[in-house]
Amino acid sequence: MSDGTKEIKKMFTVQADRVLCTLARDGVYYVKKSYVQQKYQETAWIFREAYDFFTAHASEILSKPLEAESPVWLFGDPVWALPDPGTHRLQIEIPKEEVLLFDRRKWNRILNLSYVGTKEEEQEFDARMKKQGVMDASDVFAKPYYPQLKAEIKKSWRRLFDDFHEEKTDVKDIQGASWCLKKEWISAKK
Repeated sequence: MSDGTKEIKKMFTVQADRVLCTLARDGVYYVKKSYVQQKYQETAWIFREAYDFFTAHASEILSKPLEAESPVWLFGDPVWALPDPGTHRLQIEIPKEEVLLFDRRKWNRILNLSYVGTKEEEQEFDARMKKQGVMDASDVFAKPYYPQLKAEIKKSWRRLFDDFHEEKTDVKDIQGASWCLKKEWISAKK
C-alpha cells in the first residue's frame, strides 16, 4: 500500500491450549515436527510426506525462520477451523507478507498423497495407476514398487503454488500457511 501501512489478511486457525500458553509466555509460536508425530501417531508418515514437501517448497517462496520446522495452517473460512476439546479457533489478522495462500482442494489432494492436476489429468493418472494394479495412491508411497509413479505424483504437487489467485477463489477454498503465529495477530478467540 502506498501510505506505508501493511496489507492485512484475516484468517482462522485452530490451536491447542499449550500453543496459547506459549504465545502468552513468548509472544510467538513455532511448530515442531514432533508435534505432528504426536498428533497423528500411526498415520504420521502420511502427514510427514506432505508436510516435508510443503516445507521444502514453501520456504522457496516465503522465507522460513530456523525455529520453524513445520507451518501453522490457516483458513480463509472459519468453517474449516473447527475446534476440538482443548483447542480454540483463533481469528487472526496477519500481514500479507507473512502468509502463503493456496487452494485448499489441492492441498487436500496432497494430504491424500494424490496426483494434482486438472480434472482430466487426475483422472488419466488414476486410470494409469489402476492399470498397474494400484488402487490407492497411498500404496505408491507405502510400498517400494512404484518409484516412477511416486516421482510423478510428487512433481505434480508443485502445482499447489501455481496459478493461485485469491480474488478468483471462493473464500471457502482459501487456505494458508505461516511459519509462526504471533500473539499480536490474534483478533478473536472462540
